[in-house]
Amino acid sequence: MNLFGRILKLIGVLVLAGTSYVFYGFVSAEGRLKEVCSQIKRGMNVPELRDFGKKHGLGPQPSGESGVHYMVESRTFGRYGCAVTLEAGIVKSADYNLAD
Repeated sequence: MNLFGRILKLIGVLVLAGTSYVFYGFVSAEGRLKEVCSQIKRGMNVPELRDFGKKHGLGPQPSGESGVHYMVESRTFGRYGCAVTLEAGIVKSADYNLAD
């Protein structure tokens, strides 16, 4: 096989691998994020929540002390994530959220 054919084959394999990675991220996102959101416990403070978000690839980090904050997974381009309700810097609830 000539060099051009090998390069085309390599490009094809790389495109297939990248597409598979993105596709798997979307297919498994619901179960994965439901599990992650259930691990956010009532009573966590904002610094603990920020550390949790960094550990699990969620962003953006909550900037305020009160209100609803959406922490989404960048792998799914922000479509799947957690809706976290804060009150006076303490987590009151965290639920799975799908931006559809």
